[in-house]
Amino acid sequence: MSEDPKSSTKYVMVESGPPSDEDEIDLLELIRTLLQAWKTIVGITILCIGLAVAYALYAPEVFKAETLLAPAQEEKSGASSTLSQFGGLAAMAGISIPSDSNVEQVVATLNSRKFLRTYINQNKLITVLFDEIWDADNQTWMVSSTEDEPTEQKAIVSFKACLSVDEDKKSGLITLSISWKDPEVAAQWANDLVKQLNEQLREQAIADSKKRVGYLEQELAKTTLQDMRAVLYNLLESEKQKAMLANVNEDFALEVIDPAVAPETREKPKRKLIVALGGVCGGFLGIFAVFFAQFLQKLKFQGSEAFTNS
Repeated sequence: MSEDPKSSTKYVMVESGPPSDEDEIDLLELIRTLLQAWKTIVGITILCIGLAVAYALYAPEVFKAETLLAPAQEEKSGASSTLSQFGGLAAMAGISIPSDSNVEQVVATLNSRKFLRTYINQNKLITVLFDEIWDADNQTWMVSSTEDEPTEQKAIVSFKACLSVDEDKKSGLITLSISWKDPEVAAQWANDLVKQLNEQLREQAIADSKKRVGYLEQELAKTTLQDMRAVLYNLLESEKQKAMLANVNEDFALEVIDPAVAPETREKPKRKLIVALGGVCGGFLGIFAVFFAQFLQKLKFQGSEAFTNS
């Protein structure tokens, strides 16, 4: 009887062996590797600390001057009450009554390009903002072409980087700060900005009030109704009161609670922090360099072994 070929087939089971010890992470081996390469780690750490010290010493110092402000409280004499009392009748007559200024509008004006352009041009700050390329002796820009000369737009961007306006929603107080390399200049700019803003908004309010007074006088001359004349007369008196208060009130929009003074300590660079971060980064970089070098050596050894076996 012949033997079935299929029945003579034998299956051999091969058990997989345990994972290679080379693929396991040996903590003691890692520690031993770091100890053997301690000179490399220390050298890289010292190098990074040296670079951090050099940067901390040669980085330009920046001082921050701050002034604390509060929205100016408007006088609540006859002006506000009269405007609220006759607002409806005035609207029927086609007279627009302006609303009170708000803090958001004042802060927006302070940060606006129009206001900053005016301030920069009036105080001739372009050469101060870009003094590193300004030749004061020859009164020329040290640039290769006229296209590289600073423009008003660049000056506004540079000044905005120095300016910070923070509003506390709870208290309503506003903190205006200027960060600059000269502490005296930083304090001067912070105080002058508030002064110029108040002056600009005050002049604008006076001009608007004069226009409204002229318009009310014209309407008063044309109106024959006694009730409407009384309304226009009261509105006219209110506008004159507002113009008078604006003329005598220097802190028209923002009241200075604490003026800026020249700071005695710099805001940055924080030298101790920079050096500490340099040491920490140097240590991590040194450890990474040791493991990376070991990884490359392992790859090279495996490649040469494979080439030999082939």
